[in-house]
Amino acid sequence: MAMLITRFHKLIQSKVLWYIILAVIIVSFVGFFTPTMRSGGRQSRERDAGELFGKKVPQEEYRRAYHNTYIWYILSSGKMIQMNDQMTAALREEAWRRVAILRKAQAEKIPVADQEVVQQMQTMPLFRAENGEFDVRIYKAVLQQLQITPWQAEELFREQIAIYKLMYRPAQAALISPYELKQAYHLYTDRFVLDYVVIPRAQIEKTVTVSKETAQALFAETPEAFRMPVKVRVSYVEFPVSNFLAKVELPEAAALQVYNKNIENYRVENTNADAIVEYKPFEKVESEINEQIRYTLARKLAAEKATEFVVAVAPKAEGGQPDFAGAVKASGLKVKTLPAFGLKEDLKGIDATAPFRQAAFRLENDAYTSFSDAVVGKDTVYVLSLEQRYPSFVPTFEAVEKEVMDAAREDAVTKALAERALEIEKAVAGATKAGTSFKEAVKPFGLKVQTTPEFDITTELKDKYAEMLVGLCINVPQGKLCAPAPAKEGVLLAYVSSRKSTDADVGMPAIRQELVDGLSRSRAQRLASAWQSSLLAEGGFKDLLRQAAAE
Repeated sequence: MAMLITRFHKLIQSKVLWYIILAVIIVSFVGFFTPTMRSGGRQSRERDAGELFGKKVPQEEYRRAYHNTYIWYILSSGKMIQMNDQMTAALREEAWRRVAILRKAQAEKIPVADQEVVQQMQTMPLFRAENGEFDVRIYKAVLQQLQITPWQAEELFREQIAIYKLMYRPAQAALISPYELKQAYHLYTDRFVLDYVVIPRAQIEKTVTVSKETAQALFAETPEAFRMPVKVRVSYVEFPVSNFLAKVELPEAAALQVYNKNIENYRVENTNADAIVEYKPFEKVESEINEQIRYTLARKLAAEKATEFVVAVAPKAEGGQPDFAGAVKASGLKVKTLPAFGLKEDLKGIDATAPFRQAAFRLENDAYTSFSDAVVGKDTVYVLSLEQRYPSFVPTFEAVEKEVMDAAREDAVTKALAERALEIEKAVAGATKAGTSFKEAVKPFGLKVQTTPEFDITTELKDKYAEMLVGLCINVPQGKLCAPAPAKEGVLLAYVSSRKSTDADVGMPAIRQELVDGLSRSRAQRLASAWQSSLLAEGGFKDLLRQAAAE
């Protein structure tokens, strides 16, 4: 419920620094999102990305949806996306939803007027000057750094408006009842004190053993759980960002611009609320800012040099073959080759901020897809070449006996721990119902009781299990146990020792609108998300790219 109570936060104010960062980070997406000199040959050989409503979805349509999903997040939030496996998966899922809803909008011929597009652009906070007005210079600068044309931006806004119009239909059901409003009020204002214990997993582990026969039975029952993943082996060249620092020419007065636009970042911390606000002098931070800008621009130069290398690798004519080895020889770079690895494996010696693994798994045995575009990380830029792909397979029990034994023991420990937790919960619930305090009720089990400070949903609970405790106990009345929940160290069992409420009739008027807005937005988002997901199911969606990657 904490997520339902939303507050507005100030968007990123520093457009100058944001542009500089964006100019570099966006490089890693260019090869995937936009046509290149090798796109003509590549497109003719590309398999379809998916199938929806009985029709194929070309990779070009999917890539455009992925790209627009990514760009729209930046434009609407004013924040860069920190790319990782989880975010990549989320963007991919949202891109498919976008494909589905845009096809639905096209089928229903949802109209979008030019004036609606203009209004949408002018309401975007990212395009506003410091006076709050739309600034066409900022608008053009952002588009330039995102490497999209005004026409592409207008089409993106037109798509988004059509999406909003379709999503508005299910959102009509997002009405809030008086009961829900009152419940939200108490969740928002009630103050809690919780007692809790952790039933330790380590205590149970000491008593659990499993036989080889048990492990074999587990393997026979769930062989797919031990399937070896698809792996790839790649060679690569690297372009360290540090090698380009000496070639950077700093823009005149860039550091001062960054300082002025990000002045709050240089505020001198003071615990005295009545003290005059002071900022670090520009002269004290100028060198630090210049180094940040220098490194960012060096990364851009490294990405450009890597792109030149990609051009040298690419086939020079239709029917030709890529020449990774020739490009390496001509450039004098050193080739490195990694052992075969899976999509989720950590790669020793590879810049963790670069989408290296994702780029490697997009490579195929094809003249136009066997090598990557520039893969940009914080400290290193890479270009990859596919050596070999290894398909997924189910190994024999003997090949993975240790892993299966570990899994069987893990299952046995988890089962024993759950049984012990339920046994303790039942005993403690009976004791507290009879009037015994929680602390006395858990004494027979030798468990150490922790007590939280008093808190409400708007204050930060400084506790190791804060997030879990709030989620488990927010709807539980005083004097009752919260549902037991698994934690890393064992099972968490909490008790609401105090819950203080205020009179809703007195306190509600002051925050009523905020509660209504938060609840309505949350419900509308859930309804819209569910509707978009149902579109994929309705359309018989098939992700052919994912299927191909698993082969």
